Amino acid sequence: MSWQWVQRETVFAIHDKQLAVHGGLDGIRNLDAVESALERAKNIDAYGNPPPDAADLAVAYIYGIATGHGFNDGNKRTAWVIGRLFLMINNQTLVFNQVDAINFMMAVAAGTMPQPQAAQWIRQRLNP
Repeated sequence: MSWQWVQRETVFAIHDKQLAVHGGLDGIRNLDAVESALERAKNIDAYGNPPPDAADLAVAYIYGIATGHGFNDGNKRTAWVIGRLFLMINNQTLVFNQVDAINFMMAVAAGTMPQPQAAQWIRQRLNP
């Protein structure tokens, strides 16, 4: 499948918007970590066996941003929005409630939800 990828500039704009709306410490802690997080989904698409689906790739963005800690603050918030944006620009609709989404992101960031389980969480909530 030919995927639409989230653009680098979009990630920085979303991060800035999250901080403007919800507060937090501005700035980038590690630009290489942010760049790596953005390439993670493309790498999984190129080398994944079996080939990844939209949930796998959304989770690659989510994991990369949330656990890479490239930003000084707002990593989880940015990761969540970027994962959803990836799904949206690839014609996928994620159906969720806020409490489940918060718990999901807390588990991802804490490392208590492995990436395959996180992809399954997303997959179960995609609107066909």
